[in-house]
Amino acid sequence: MIPRRVVARSSQPSKIISRYTLCLRQQRSFSTETLTDGKASAPKGPLIVDFEEQVKLAASEPSRPSTIPQAQTLGRPLTKLEEYQRLKAAKHASDQIGGVLEDHYKPHELITNPPSPRDITLELLLASGAHLGHATALWNPGNQRFIFGIRQGIHLISLDVIAAHLRRAARVVHGVSKNGGIIIFVGTRFGQERAVVEAAKRTKGYHITERWVPGTITNKDQLLGDQKLRVLNHLDQEIQLTAQQKLQLKKKLAAAAKQDTSKVKVEETVQVPHGFGAVRPDLVVCLNPLENRTMLQECAQYRIPTIGIIDTDVDPTCVTYPIPANDDSLRAVQLIVGILGKAGQEGRLARYEGEAERMEELEKQQKRLAEAQRIKDEATETAQVHKDAEQAASDARQRDLERESLISNR
Repeated sequence: MIPRRVVARSSQPSKIISRYTLCLRQQRSFSTETLTDGKASAPKGPLIVDFEEQVKLAASEPSRPSTIPQAQTLGRPLTKLEEYQRLKAAKHASDQIGGVLEDHYKPHELITNPPSPRDITLELLLASGAHLGHATALWNPGNQRFIFGIRQGIHLISLDVIAAHLRRAARVVHGVSKNGGIIIFVGTRFGQERAVVEAAKRTKGYHITERWVPGTITNKDQLLGDQKLRVLNHLDQEIQLTAQQKLQLKKKLAAAAKQDTSKVKVEETVQVPHGFGAVRPDLVVCLNPLENRTMLQECAQYRIPTIGIIDTDVDPTCVTYPIPANDDSLRAVQLIVGILGKAGQEGRLARYEGEAERMEELEKQQKRLAEAQRIKDEATETAQVHKDAEQAASDARQRDLERESLISNR
């Protein structure tokens, strides 16, 4: 487990604590109004006392007597507001005494905020129980190079090997996501659904949490041929059609169907033509290979790389990039799939940054070309002006010569 450290808070002096405790034990939600002659009148309603201010005043002036008024009972049950104020005051008093736990285990953060591949440590893997394997009687001999030792009849997986293989798998996911590949996360065991869905959202990929349908890859056109295919750009946004493109598409479809153009409807985005076929994934991440052997066989048939969590009872050759770890521990599975999802998210953001830089460089290149074209046009225009001026001067000289020749002939 992650080490915990108890930090004690400094409390108030004992005299102030005893005085404050005495105030808490009394009825504090009632007040009396003092008359001009010094006699107390009947209580007319509840008055909320600011005990925090009273404690601060007592701490600043220890010798000063308590200014908290003496409470009196009214002989009636407390209202909801009065009970809430008493509970709030008691909670404020108890919060100042005791200690707080720091660096304690928060199980939900493995899903909502998983660590990045750079934060993989042996302590983190040990705390998640990723090193615990199966009984020695159930082991697969192919996992011998991953096993560290035996304790109480259970194989222990080396933490160094887990960290090395997990970093390699994270680099693979990062590269596929950076190049815009399709990643599928498969986890069909109970409790893995939320972690699988979150990892798929981070990578802008897909997930399967119930059951792998046999033939999804080998017979994809028959199973997924009627599904809608989207055309995305490098920023994972659907490419919108312009008004001219929509008009051309309407005319083409109307001519093919022999209908009027106004009756033909087209989508706002670019659509893949019918008959293109389903798309195969570029990477498959499997969290429980034992229950998804059919999927792994289909991926191997079409040379689709796979990443899988390999326990000591699983054949490591069934996946392309094995991660030797405990696949029965939900905490270990959440940690591994969270790290892979974080790696895919970083790769996707790197692709966005690269696309932004490429667009910026393209704009700069277009500006340079436009500037060069402008300079060239200005030079051509200046040369044309000079040429026109020279032609005009030549015509003027020619007219002068003709005029002089006419004068001389007369």
